[in-house]
Amino acid sequence: MKIATLNIDWCKKIKPEIIEYFLNQQDFDFLILTEAVDLNLQNFEFKYFSEQIPENIDYEGLNYSKYLKREKAFRTIIYSKIPIKRKLPVSDAKTCLALEFETEFGDLVFFAIIIGTQFKKKPYAKNELENCIKDCKKIYESNPNLIIAGDLNTSFLKNEKYFTINSETTESLKTLFRDLNLLNATEKITENIDHIIIPKLLGNKIQEAKTFIKKGILSDHKGICISLV
Repeated sequence: MKIATLNIDWCKKIKPEIIEYFLNQQDFDFLILTEAVDLNLQNFEFKYFSEQIPENIDYEGLNYSKYLKREKAFRTIIYSKIPIKRKLPVSDAKTCLALEFETEFGDLVFFAIIIGTQFKKKPYAKNELENCIKDCKKIYESNPNLIIAGDLNTSFLKNEKYFTINSETTESLKTLFRDLNLLNATEKITENIDHIIIPKLLGNKIQEAKTFIKKGILSDHKGICISLV
């Protein structure tokens, strides 16, 4: 099973058709896009959206319609080859999305998220971190087979700048992962702030964790993926 995540930066600098063409060459079972627009990805029969960012008004200090000058904005989208089993509630449905799927590894909950939609700007970054922690703990009570994927805006490598810049986020998430028996499958990918976190019980199933597209080609983020066998 292949799981990937990529922040496409709203397709501000790269046309959606170019990103679609590249992603249609990949073979993922699940793809989590952040800062996303609705893309036509032929490999996926199903796609699920966070609530759309409101159009033509200031939302959290920003008019996204003016800012993007193009398509409807969704902070998170989950593309999947299989349908959901159920949708779980989240604190901020415009930022997060929690879906349970019946997979070869059991019933897994995918929690798609951005922490730092406007990077460190308060109160948004703090609220998003707190919502993530609260949501994940609540989901864990229902199903401990939790996968967190998306843009966390932090590194977990001590020698990298984002580890220090976002130290509060880093340390809070490390505590959360420990408390919920989760493993950051992508923490060793260098110069990376997007992550895929899986249950520790699946740790021995990791075949690889890697970058599938470098930063600066499709967006200002790396695309990263893991394979479970």
